Amino acid sequence: MYRRLLQFLVPYKGKLIIAIICMIILAACTAALAWAFKPMLDEVLSGKNMTYIYLMPIGIIILYIIKGIAFYGQATLMGYIGQRIIYDIRNMLYNKLTEQSLSFFTHRKTGELLGRITYDITLLQGAVSTTVTSLMRDVMSIIFLLGVIFNSDWLLALLSLIVFPIMVYPIVHFGQKMRKASYDGQVSMGKMSSLIEETVGGIRVVKAFGMEEYEQNRFKAITKDFMTHQIKALKVQALSFPIMEFVAGLGIAGILLYGGIRVAHGEATAGGLMSFIVSLLLLYDPVRRLSRANNEVQQGLSAAERIFEILDAPVDVQDPKEPQPIQPFSNHIAFENVCLTYPDASKPVLQNIDLNIQSGEVVALVGRSGAGKTTLANMLLRFMDPTSGSINLDGHDIRNFKQTDLRSQMSLVTQEIVLFNDTVLHNIAYGHENIDREKVIAIAKIANAHEFIEKLEDGYDTLVGERGVILSGGQRQRLSLARALLKNAPILVLDEATSSLDTESERLVQQAIDKLMQDRTVLVIAHRLSTIRNADKIVVLDAGKIVQVGSHDTLIEQGGIYAELYQLQFGDD
Repeated sequence: MYRRLLQFLVPYKGKLIIAIICMIILAACTAALAWAFKPMLDEVLSGKNMTYIYLMPIGIIILYIIKGIAFYGQATLMGYIGQRIIYDIRNMLYNKLTEQSLSFFTHRKTGELLGRITYDITLLQGAVSTTVTSLMRDVMSIIFLLGVIFNSDWLLALLSLIVFPIMVYPIVHFGQKMRKASYDGQVSMGKMSSLIEETVGGIRVVKAFGMEEYEQNRFKAITKDFMTHQIKALKVQALSFPIMEFVAGLGIAGILLYGGIRVAHGEATAGGLMSFIVSLLLLYDPVRRLSRANNEVQQGLSAAERIFEILDAPVDVQDPKEPQPIQPFSNHIAFENVCLTYPDASKPVLQNIDLNIQSGEVVALVGRSGAGKTTLANMLLRFMDPTSGSINLDGHDIRNFKQTDLRSQMSLVTQEIVLFNDTVLHNIAYGHENIDREKVIAIAKIANAHEFIEKLEDGYDTLVGERGVILSGGQRQRLSLARALLKNAPILVLDEATSSLDTESERLVQQAIDKLMQDRTVLVIAHRLSTIRNADKIVVLDAGKIVQVGSHDTLIEQGGIYAELYQLQFGDD
């Protein structure tokens, strides 16, 4: 997995090479400082060469200047590379989410996905930028310092290396524990984000049913779980330091004992021993940092595991390798033996759907809740593909077209109104790069929206808030209809949305709908049967099958499900 992360470095290999050169210079300067102690002490303490007293301070100043420049170079370059990699991964993750079909989001919570693109990415940033820098720099420092201690006294060097295998065990062991604790913490963070998103989105219901304390207890349980995993990670991090210190202390004590005996017997010089000990102390510091870096790496890898799970998720609905150019819709839409079964589902959602819609027809889909009406409309827009069968547009399978080309032929108005936290103007002109303000105003008038827009604080430049919170249901719906009118597509998919509006808003919205339906081929998901009495064709669905097709009068005469539904709504009349 870490190799896969390192592949993101490839586009920045030029800057990476320069950063590595800076790290080599930095490591060489650190080793040179340790090496300089031997000749200085041996020459000065023996009184052989007093010139070292004057040369060494100058040399140390020069080394620290070079060291500072090298550190600045590698830190800024690696920081830039790390930020660019996170930028690339975050955009890849967002692109993958927006490319997925609707079925991908069926069993995934919004807050949990949000946690992956925010919290998990933040953890990954530490592994990619800070940790990569630390690993490269410290490994090079270790190599150079090992060269100094072997040059000073190879026998002592071999003796000191005995403790290194002992130090490796806690690094690996604690790293595994850190990765497990970090992964569990990220799962808890995803649950926390989901609960916040649900509570804020449904705050009116929470308050109306007096469930504040219940939701607070749910949140408290999740935050406690997150805290538990964070404490586990902190314990692992805290325990690794004293163990590393103890092992290092054993090594240094042994070196002092054995090295002191050798100096006393004249087998080594005091300067050589001091240079060795300084090198060893300097060597311990990058080894300790590697242990800390390993903990960060493990946290990053647990985050990468969750991120790559999204990046590797297959996209169910894809464009063909050689898409067919689409012509403006002019003839008919045909559903031919269409079946759909969700993955891991035991029953099909749609079965053997055969339906022909001629250009200019208004076709209504009717049925009980869960009959498959919205699913059928979603398949026309290719939000999902059939398990078997085909959907044809003017005789061509819609899977042969690019998705953007196909959807350019269709407008969608949903019952659940979707507005973005942007201006009224940009919400109406959503999907248009070049916005013609006058055309937007003209369309808003047709949609019965201009009058209330003019009364807003900033008119068409008013921010509507998240999901259009500052607007009423009728106002939001009229903006949604204006957006569909501006697109001016030949096919209209209409999830009728007047059932939750007051009488006046319903009248204005229905007028706008009537204008929107003119000269278009319309597929209506009908909730209020009174609105589809004049439809050219009414299709009745039940348990994923077409059970009746005909005009309003014909279906009333036939009896069956449509007559039952109509009786339920208008029995008194």
